[in-house]
Amino acid sequence: MDYTKVLKGILDLGEAMINSGAEIGRVEDSLYRLCDAYGFKKRNCWVISSNIQATVETPNGETLTQIRHVPGGEMNFDRLDYLNNLSRFICKNKPDAPELQAKLQEVMDRPEQPRWQHYIAGVMGGAGFAVFFNTNFMDTIVAVLASLIIVALGEVLGKYEHNPLIFNAIIACIVETFIILAVTCGLGEHVNYITIGVVMLLISGIGFTNGIRDLLHRDTLSGIVNIWNSVLGATGIALGIALPILLLKGVM
Repeated sequence: MDYTKVLKGILDLGEAMINSGAEIGRVEDSLYRLCDAYGFKKRNCWVISSNIQATVETPNGETLTQIRHVPGGEMNFDRLDYLNNLSRFICKNKPDAPELQAKLQEVMDRPEQPRWQHYIAGVMGGAGFAVFFNTNFMDTIVAVLASLIIVALGEVLGKYEHNPLIFNAIIACIVETFIILAVTCGLGEHVNYITIGVVMLLISGIGFTNGIRDLLHRDTLSGIVNIWNSVLGATGIALGIALPILLLKGVM
């Protein structure tokens, strides 16, 4: 068995799990279980949200080390479910490197959810929170339109910008400008209620929660990174909302 390619496949699986939204403890535990399944005598795996490192000793005494930078990706819990099932399959059946890669590629090639579902979810989330914060009918219409803008901008900007501070600042600035102008034109009445509702689409609740969980599991560095990214995202939201409020204060 080509253990170099097997280790590469294991790291590929770990990278796919991180990009799909898995918490660090789950990924690290999966890597150790996969290494044990292939009979590696010694295995040392280290995982954070942007990096995977693994050093193993193969059954024939060879020492292998591989390092993988993880650039990040869009969360996909449907894919993560299949990746978890794949890791269990690999632990049980121990396929060779080509079959391992084929099984992984099969999961990665699964059709993604239709884009219209993203827009429906965005509208339900943004407009739903807006209603929760006491918007009237016309405010809710503005919240629906603002939610659609957030989803559309997120899809476009996400291809080019991965810094949460800049990403959230740009989207929040554009959306807040739209909300202020819409209310000024009489399409709504309460800028603050609409903003509080739709901005919930930008808040990184999962990242912050995973960061706290990582800290509780003593994955200190990964926890700090996730929490800090959430703080940067929240700062971007605040800056993006504040700028149009200051610039359009006379209009309001």
